[in-house]
Amino acid sequence: MKAGGETEEGRRTVLESLLSFPLGVSGNEWTVGARTGFGGPSVDVALAGGLRAYFGDERWKTYFTAELALHVTPNVTAGPRLGIGVQYELLPTLGLYLGGAAEVTAGQGIRISGAVLGGLQLRTYVFE
Repeated sequence: MKAGGETEEGRRTVLESLLSFPLGVSGNEWTVGARTGFGGPSVDVALAGGLRAYFGDERWKTYFTAELALHVTPNVTAGPRLGIGVQYELLPTLGLYLGGAAEVTAGQGIRISGAVLGGLQLRTYVFE
């Protein structure tokens, strides 16, 4: 719900880019990223950052994310974003993932949203 009592519902196509940084040697990561949503009456731009924890063996892993989301357009809102998913390691530097996320943010209105996510994770070991 937007400020002033307006509501907006619907689906959007979202492009998300994410950088992650190792958290110790456990394989868990700090994350920071940006999302842009298209397909509604306005463009949605958001930033998010937090922690991604992995569980599982070498090839198949499940993960859990806990992040803080900040939407900057069309209304400024902030709040928690939680996600779960599964990742398959094709190579030591390449993984495929599928998951879901939900968030509730508040500020210039209240935003409740969910997402189904799929993508590619590229890694480098240059900085180790």
